[in-house]
Amino acid sequence: MIRGYRLLEGYRGHTPGDVAALEEVLLRVSRLVEEVPAISELDLNPIFALAPGQGCRIVDARIRLNR
Repeated sequence: MIRGYRLLEGYRGHTPGDVAALEEVLLRVSRLVEEVPAISELDLNPIFALAPGQGCRIVDARIRLNR
């Protein structure tokens, strides 16, 4: 469980996040790293979970490859 999961559920009147989309991002990134062994680092920061049904937005991505 993610420590900040309460925030994704809609904490203190804030809109909940699209948990299904966030899960999809994590699964796809995991698969990418498994299928491309040249990846030594991958940083996605930040990932914004939009309202349910609206997906996620990744603001900045960095991928470092092995030589």
